Amino acid sequence: MDHRILIGAPNRLDGAALSGGSWAAGMPLSNLKTREFSRRARSTDTAPASATFTLDFGRPRPLRILALIAHNLSLTARVRYEIAEVESFITRLYDATVDVWGSIANAPWSIDAQEWENDSFWLGTYDQEDIEGFTPTSSHIMPAEITGRYLRITILDELNEDDFIEVGRVFAGPAVSPTINYQWGGTLGYEIDTAVEQSLGGNEFFDVREPVRIFRFALQHLTDDEGFGIFLELVRRYGVHGEVFIVPEPLDTFNGIRRNFLGRMRQPGALEQVGWMNGGSAHAIAFEIKELR
Repeated sequence: MDHRILIGAPNRLDGAALSGGSWAAGMPLSNLKTREFSRRARSTDTAPASATFTLDFGRPRPLRILALIAHNLSLTARVRYEIAEVESFITRLYDATVDVWGSIANAPWSIDAQEWENDSFWLGTYDQEDIEGFTPTSSHIMPAEITGRYLRITILDELNEDDFIEVGRVFAGPAVSPTINYQWGGTLGYEIDTAVEQSLGGNEFFDVREPVRIFRFALQHLTDDEGFGIFLELVRRYGVHGEVFIVPEPLDTFNGIRRNFLGRMRQPGALEQVGWMNGGSAHAIAFEIKELR
């Protein structure tokens, strides 16, 4: 892996058959296929044998980005991802167990600088306040693309205080990356839709709503093949409605919960011919991605 942005699409979840685990009758696995994240799949308990499910894509599909979205996983949770050619998973093409929230090995701070009362001191990860107030998105970026028919996801969170596991959406799909990374000036911000009302006396009242992430970036120095065959094709296929998963910095695993998210293109750019490069045209295109929730 390197520092270049990854844009994940399509999400192969919707075309897959789901099976396995033990899920509540009123909150079945099929809820994962809705884009209403409030309609979640809920396991009957926190045992790994219950909080597991398999995606059958029908035929081998390339995968690079795997993510759990709108979940209730605790600070100590881990998740195991397995990819195989056969449903029995006797042999695996990929097998990795990772921290859901990132670990101290990737943290920018030192354990010696933490107060012993903090969750992060004891758990080697974020504390509870860090993960509140936004749609939890835990992504795993595989080092290289793996092509397989079956993906099994097992959630390891037996100490979850809710006594069940919930997940609102899953992303499982390939990703594209430009030869030259997006230009300096990319921005990640929050769109705040909190309503504010003021009384005659000057007091203000707030209808607080969850902030939505917005990522804006531009690609330049694209070849004809990249410009027309990859990034303009993304615009054609997914428009303003299709899902894309954004990973601005694949190597930043600690800040992945803040930077990586499932979104849609709100302002798909036009492909601009900007110059001459290596005996051919050089192109540029800009994107604005709004988080889905």
